[in-house]
Amino acid sequence: MADPTIQTFCCHNRIRSPPAIKLMSEFDTDGYIVVCLVSSIFGIAGAVYQIWIRHEDGPSHHAVRRRRGGELTLSSQNLGRQIIVWLAVADLCASLGVFLRSALWKYIKDVLPPDSDVDDTTNVIFCAVSSAWIQYFYMCTWLWTLCYAINVRRQLSGARYALRTYHYYVWNISALLTGIGLTVLYVPDADCHNVHDMTTAYMRILPNYVMTYGPMIAVMVANPILYYQASREVDRQLLARFSQMSNTERDLMTKFKLKFSLINLVFYICWLPNLVNGIVLWTMWYSLPFPMVITVWYIMAITNPLQAFFNSLVYQRWNCRWRLRRQASTDSSAELRRRNRTSMVCNEGTPLLQAKTESPSASNLHLNQPSVDLNPKPTRSINACTLV
Repeated sequence: MADPTIQTFCCHNRIRSPPAIKLMSEFDTDGYIVVCLVSSIFGIAGAVYQIWIRHEDGPSHHAVRRRRGGELTLSSQNLGRQIIVWLAVADLCASLGVFLRSALWKYIKDVLPPDSDVDDTTNVIFCAVSSAWIQYFYMCTWLWTLCYAINVRRQLSGARYALRTYHYYVWNISALLTGIGLTVLYVPDADCHNVHDMTTAYMRILPNYVMTYGPMIAVMVANPILYYQASREVDRQLLARFSQMSNTERDLMTKFKLKFSLINLVFYICWLPNLVNGIVLWTMWYSLPFPMVITVWYIMAITNPLQAFFNSLVYQRWNCRWRLRRQASTDSSAELRRRNRTSMVCNEGTPLLQAKTESPSASNLHLNQPSVDLNPKPTRSINACTLV
């Protein structure tokens, strides 16, 4: 899991603080390690599926590039998919870190710095580096999740950033925040347990919590707002186009809101336990409810690595061909008109809202609405049946 508490366990443990010793002993148990191993395997599988196994129909599966201002940039149709891939890459690196760290703790005992006055530099370095690796890549996943929401909102308004802009901010901001938090924690002597008053504790330990939980809370607050604005924008443009909302448009908007609600829900499920853990530790350190803290830790050990697995379920295309089959016997003339209409299949460039053409067939049809102008120029269309 990714939590600043674990990083404090990597310090020299010379003070023998009773709460810290009790928590560290639970953290190094076989049961906790096995839970981390199993959940990280599922996370690795979900990330591998998103990166290499998931199939994209049509040319948008490939990185379509075009010359713009003398530079090569990804086409807008492929930008959303690339953001999802890089989100999965960060998830894969983080899950691999959890797996390797847990495997070493399982088969090589005493890798945590021991309760001793003797210097244990090797243990401290291994613990600190592995925890920093996991922390860095999970922070990258939070920022890529935010970038996906920003990309949805901006493309609805006809604007977008280049993929390299997202790369620049995600990797650099994560490196900066992780570096600052861990530098204050470990430099110069990795003696973060050696605090004699609350002021010293705040100066030594609290910055790492702030650098860790700050981006997490920012995503929890910003993403629902961005998706809410996106849904309102689609409502507005549908009404501007058709002057009313038919059952087809209502069905589209229901699925649109459901998908992005699930994206937000997955993020909250995976990371809200970490916030609860931090609040409990900082407000109740001298009278910790140990059963509650240990329970939250096991929840974190399950949900943090499973983020990649859950993402593989919500960041994908949803089909609703049931509508066509339901109406086939009662509205054959409408079906014939739909067969003559250009069939569109959405991709993640603008989820639900940006489509590419594909040849219709009698055996595999998609129900579509006429294209909707998302800008003054009719360059985008809304597919009423396929959600990505």
